Amino acid sequence: MAIWTVCEARGDDFSPTTYELLSQARKVGAEAGMETVAVVVGAEAELADKLNGQAHQVICLKGGNLGIFDAGSWAEALCGKCAEASPRLILFSDSDRGRELAPAVAANLKYAVLVNATGLEWDEGQFTITRPVCGGKAYATYGAGERGCVAVVRPNSFSIEPGEIASAQVQTVEVDVAPGKVSVEELKPREGSKIPLTEAQVVVCGGRGMKAEKNLSLLEDLAEALGGAVGVSRAVVDAGWADHNDQVGKSGKTVSPGLYIVAGVSGAVHHTMGMDTAKVVVAINSDANAPIFRFADYGIVGDALEILPAITRALRAK
Repeated sequence: MAIWTVCEARGDDFSPTTYELLSQARKVGAEAGMETVAVVVGAEAELADKLNGQAHQVICLKGGNLGIFDAGSWAEALCGKCAEASPRLILFSDSDRGRELAPAVAANLKYAVLVNATGLEWDEGQFTITRPVCGGKAYATYGAGERGCVAVVRPNSFSIEPGEIASAQVQTVEVDVAPGKVSVEELKPREGSKIPLTEAQVVVCGGRGMKAEKNLSLLEDLAEALGGAVGVSRAVVDAGWADHNDQVGKSGKTVSPGLYIVAGVSGAVHHTMGMDTAKVVVAINSDANAPIFRFADYGIVGDALEILPAITRALRAK
């Protein structure tokens, strides 16, 4: 029995979330007496040497139809190898790719699946998985039992520990899968996208209180000063000021940064569901009774258009 982590690349390395999942898999695997297995699919197998010390075994799935990511062919390849090896637990990152692959793999293997997970432990002979419920007002812990389970884990849920496994056994498997229904010719990164929103350690988010599209540059200036990413509320997206890919909330992305600065957002539940596991929250709002202050570690009552540039200037002065 083993814990599998399906790895996800970012350019010439794997994503920080991949290393998070492998770190936690090694920790709970040691308690459970199970090995950690890293699974790499398609062209990303060329990066397998980056996983040295991170897992007991690295499985590279290759094949003619496993080049650039395609949900259908990649799920077929993963299911075939999983059915053969019967891992006890399979971990995916809570990314666009992970959310697409995980339910397909779980359904094929008849495994339970839990999404939006923020905790993973080994307790009394089973894996326990924690996730927020009721709009982030509470947390539920589920016992995975003895059958296989798939977990989709929020980025920034675990710390990244140095890999200490002496040498991984690398296994390359040629997989014959059907071509995907959609042929991907090329991938281009979005302009101005430096850090994926879901993986950023610092997120600066703005809402309706930013008052105009031109004022979103104040968010970008502060995010740049902090080395973070910019998010927006649904009201900003609905107004046409920003792209839906930047939306934080129930109908957008879920983030778990170390620092979340939120300006001009009222704090309705559909927004807080997307940031309730942020470690430190700084809220800026002109309404002292805004619900967002209930989620904040630090609150500033005032005009975001004055406060944001003041913070940015102070940071740059340092």
